[in-house]
Amino acid sequence: MSNLALDAEPIPVTILTGFLGSGKTTLLRHLLSHPDMDETAVIVNEFGEVGLDHMLLETSEEDTLLLDNGCLCCGLRGDLVDTLHSLLERRERGEVPAFKRVMIETTGLADPVPVMQTFRSDPLRLSVYELASLVTCFDTVNGIATLEHHAEAERQLAMADTVVLTKGDLGNLDTARAEIVRRNDRAILREALQGEIDPSQVLAGQARFDLPVAHEPHGHDHSHNHHDRIVSVVVRGSQALSWEHVRIAVGELVEQHGDKLLRVKGLLAVEGQEGPISVDGVQHLFHRPRPLDAWPGDDQTPFLVGIAESVTEDEVRAWLLEVLDPAQVAAA
Repeated sequence: MSNLALDAEPIPVTILTGFLGSGKTTLLRHLLSHPDMDETAVIVNEFGEVGLDHMLLETSEEDTLLLDNGCLCCGLRGDLVDTLHSLLERRERGEVPAFKRVMIETTGLADPVPVMQTFRSDPLRLSVYELASLVTCFDTVNGIATLEHHAEAERQLAMADTVVLTKGDLGNLDTARAEIVRRNDRAILREALQGEIDPSQVLAGQARFDLPVAHEPHGHDHSHNHHDRIVSVVVRGSQALSWEHVRIAVGELVEQHGDKLLRVKGLLAVEGQEGPISVDGVQHLFHRPRPLDAWPGDDQTPFLVGIAESVTEDEVRAWLLEVLDPAQVAAA
């Protein structure tokens, strides 16, 4: 058996995205210069975008660079699954140093959904990795106008766990914050000036399954008509479900509505389980619902978050309720 399978904890993966000119390359360069970012493997599309030449210690292979702070920089020139698996194999053979986290920088025009789907598409080869969070850079100068003209930018913002506001010294931070919250009030908001930010603020979104309540009254379902194309809905439940219902209902949700649902995540209460059951999927690709040891906070209300495209909020709410609260659906 491979030693890779014996890792006590999965390797967290952070996807760094943002539209062209949003400052993600500047942010990444500053992050990699921080001592807390040692033992990080970074996957980028082209080394030239990151400007890492002055940090290079040696080149172990044509597509891999070892940085002087212990970080490993890998160029993505083919399939992402192959790149991630190759890093694991080479780490096991001692060809590259050990790494404890991975950051993937996408291109400015990248749709984040297929990148996230990568971690569902080949669970056998990528079982050592865990998708921790999606971090999106948002340009306070041009970001709002970009959202109106580019679907990729909409998806980058809608899917984000953490949004880093950039160019705050040149743009209107308050206006940008209001627009971000209107479209995605689940995300953690951070600010980076000239790309400088503490890594802990960027990586703080890891494995977040808590239900945000800062922008909604407790005890009610919540949604915003963020845009004609993309809507986000949060639905709360009130009862424990059977494992059989979860299995069937999640399967039907994926089969019937996976084309429209960009993302579904949340926590369910299941009979016989002390802790919650996590549900996490991207379109048609879902992790198997898995039990957690405990609820993340004092609030133990089951919930699901759905981000969908080209449908109404009422439709998304009805789909989620079929999973979360079948009794309410039956009563209706």
